[in-house]
Amino acid sequence: MIALAFALALISQDIPDVCRAPEGEAPDWAACAQALPDGSPQQTFARLNQATEAYLDRDYGDAGRVFDRAGDFGPFESDALYVFRADTRQHLGRDKEATADAEAAWRIMQIGQALEPSPDEQAALEAQRLFLLSLVLPILKEGRSSAFEPAFAAYRAIPVKDVEGYATQALVLEQLGDLDGALAASLLVVKAEPANAGYLNNHCYILVRAGRPAEGLPFCEKAVQSEPELAPLRHSLASALAGAGRCTEAETALAEARRLEPATVLYQQSIACRAR
Repeated sequence: MIALAFALALISQDIPDVCRAPEGEAPDWAACAQALPDGSPQQTFARLNQATEAYLDRDYGDAGRVFDRAGDFGPFESDALYVFRADTRQHLGRDKEATADAEAAWRIMQIGQALEPSPDEQAALEAQRLFLLSLVLPILKEGRSSAFEPAFAAYRAIPVKDVEGYATQALVLEQLGDLDGALAASLLVVKAEPANAGYLNNHCYILVRAGRPAEGLPFCEKAVQSEPELAPLRHSLASALAGAGRCTEAETALAEARRLEPATVLYQQSIACRAR
């Protein structure tokens, strides 16, 4: 859940009870939005939170619908919201809209770069920027946006300090086509955290993309054993199985990815496989 700059209570004191929640908990944002006046800033705020929750839960269909209903971000405009909507729209195959949102996010990030945070704030801001750029860079590249090169330069300028940073770097480089760089970073990650399902999955998929599916398959299998209900892991497994010529098993894994995330366009595409 993103931390928007102010609470609903600060926008208006006349807040329905359904929009209130105990400290440390979030309200039911869908019910809250319904209870608020149509077109009001409060309703927009509630819908943006509802959309963000759906996005973080990987329910891209619902996130896309709610983002559309929310309309313009208005006073709640932020780089994070543009990034989340861009990534949502890319998953739904709405590529032009995704590129426009990614460019808007980059414009806001550029303003942030001009600020001079305190040393205590610097690390947190760098981590946030690294995360957001990792999501928008593939969208900007695919959309052939002029923003890609300066955004990529900004990404490369952020120092990688920990395992999570190298994991993000591996994922970004894979999506940008630098498979050698992605493999080098990913290898450091799986050696450091050999039981992390997400890292295992990413390493598997990078190996598949590098034309080495047989090497990747054990990493995918271990990841799915650990987190069987995550669609990206099922899709990576399907890709590895297809690359290894195990076509029937690949179709089964792909069907599971589609079941878990029916709105994701990528999972509706077939994966080429030649039985061996």
